[in-house]
Formats: sequence, C-alpha cells, structure tokens
Amino acid sequence: MNQKLEVPEKISIVIMAGGKGERFWPRSRVSRPKQYSDLTGEGSLLYLTYNRALQLAPAERIFVVTGAEYRELTCECLPQLPQENIIIEPEGRNTAPCIGLAAITLEYRLPGTIMAVLPSDHLIRDEEQFARTLALAASTADETGGLVAIGIRPDRPETGYGYLRVGQPISKEKAKTVYRVDKFVEKPDLIKAREYLEDGGYLWNAGIFVWKAAAVLEEFKTHLPGIYEGLQEISRYFGSEQYNEVLQRTYPCFDRISIDYGIMEKAVQVYIVPGEFYWDDVGTWMSLERVFRTDENGNVFRGKVTALNTENSIIDSNGRMVALIGVKDLVIVETDDVTFVCNKNETDRLRELLEELRRLNMEEYL
Repeated sequence: MNQKLEVPEKISIVIMAGGKGERFWPRSRVSRPKQYSDLTGEGSLLYLTYNRALQLAPAERIFVVTGAEYRELTCECLPQLPQENIIIEPEGRNTAPCIGLAAITLEYRLPGTIMAVLPSDHLIRDEEQFARTLALAASTADETGGLVAIGIRPDRPETGYGYLRVGQPISKEKAKTVYRVDKFVEKPDLIKAREYLEDGGYLWNAGIFVWKAAAVLEEFKTHLPGIYEGLQEISRYFGSEQYNEVLQRTYPCFDRISIDYGIMEKAVQVYIVPGEFYWDDVGTWMSLERVFRTDENGNVFRGKVTALNTENSIIDSNGRMVALIGVKDLVIVETDDVTFVCNKNETDRLRELLEELRRLNMEEYL
C-alpha cells in the first residue's frame, strides 16, 4: 500500500459462509455451495474473502461461521485458518442468529473486540480501498459505539438489492466519509430503483457491517430479546463439555430473521461508510455479465463452448462441449450430472425448480 493502513488493533473479522447459494444452481450445490466454488477463475469466493480479511486482521482473529456439513470444506479452502475459529451453526436461521452466535463467541474469546461481518460470496475489486473503508468503519464503531454499514454507490437501477438512504455527516471532520443512515429501504421495483439512482442519495446495502461485539449484543437485548436470552444461555457453557448440547438444543429455536430487519432498521445509532470499490454479490447467473466481459455478441462463455449466430447468452461448462446455433437470451450450465437451460428472463424462478426437484424426491441433484 502507498501509505500505512491504520486499523484498530481490536478488530476481528467474521465471515458468514453457511448459505446454500441456490440461485447459482447447478454449479452451486448443497454439497458444495457457491462460496466454496471457483466461479471467477481466481479461487473460491471464500478464499478470496479470507485473503481480503488478512489485510485487516491476523488469521487468529478471523472467524468463519458455517454449518457442520461444511467444516471440512472450510478447512480445505482455508488451511491457514485455525480450526477453533470455525463457528458451527446447528442449522441456518438467517443472518441475525448467525451474527449473534459469532458476537458471543468473540466477546468470550476476545473481550472488547470490534467485529467486522463479511459475506463469504461477494466479489470485490480494489482491495486496498476495501481495506481502508473497513478500517474507517472500525474506527467509527470504536469511537461512537454505534453500528456501521458499508454502502456501495449504485451504477444501475438494481431491484435485487436493499438500499440505504444517506443522512447527514456525523461531523465536519467526517464529512464525505461517514454519515448517519436516514433509513433502510427494502428491495425496490424498477420504477423506484430508477428514482433512487437519479436521486443520488441512496447506496446499495452491501451486507457488510462493523460494530463492537458488545454493542450489537445490546441491540439484540433491545430488539430481539428472545434470541438474546438464548445467546446468553449458550454463552454460559463456553469451555464446558455441555456447550454443544446446549447449542444444539437452543439455537434451532431462534427466529429466522435477518440482521437488517431484526436490528439495523430499528437501532438508533446507525452509520454508513460509502465504499468506493467494485462490489458484486455474484448472486445469480446474470451477474456473470458484470463479472466477465461479454463478447461482441453479448455472450459470456466459460469452458468448452462453440457457437454460431448466438447472442446475449451465458454458457458455463465444466467438461463437455456445449455447441450452439441460432440461439439468444439463454443461460446454459453443464455439470457432471445436470444440464440446465433457462431463458435469461426467468432465472429468478430457479428456486421454484429446486422445489420441484424436492417434490419429485430428486434430492441427489440439489
């Protein structure tokens, strides 16, 4: 880096890696979700996230939250990560319980820590700027005791992301760098998304958060008291032989609720640091058109593909040749056991397709 990056010494990183990545089926499977797969040719998304985290904290202060079924995959992708830093969820209960479990673990292991929460499956460029943004967010969390979100300036009317309405700067010294959050906005329709883009006062909610572990636990106490009481019960058994039994009994009773809806939208001290770096949640097959350059016909081809008179299509093959003549607006994915063909305008129905596979007792293809 051109100048020394000043990062609070108390910062720890929590990487959430328990998702199933269903919108990237069939490349993302229950046995190996997208965060454990190499979708970009640069390594698994989890590996890339971990490497970014190393700019901010040493390996002993980086934690991964995931399910028991992904412990071995996590060790495979991150052999340098201390195994005791893999926090196991008994089952997925959305992001609020996941973050709560991480918070009590960090407060037990590293009292007073500042906790940066990163999704494991996002693609970020300009990692120097990313690290500076997180360092500023950590300093803000340390100074204010509040909750800090990272916002990304939109470059298109995106309907798949939540938005943050930017409020006033927290001080003259922090003008143009740290703001109050005026409000959280749910995923809009296209008309609203265009309005937000034109307005200029809205940022995408990147799902990246920074706060003191103790501070977010106080917010759980206020806004999600049922989960808070369960977390306190679990925390009493850290270091004991009863921990796993209490965790397995208590955690599945937590409400399924996101951190955004459960806490961020209700908390008073919430701030936003704009992130001036390339960010994409790589959420659907359509995102590959942003991640990779399209050819002169608007296509993205990965793997063995031969095409004539083919336009605006995304083709991904991990082995067999995919040969095309005279098609347009398709997503085609070839894996060892599945060939997936979809009109680009209907990729949002993927979860319906997976439900149909479950109904037909074809879980081996999930």
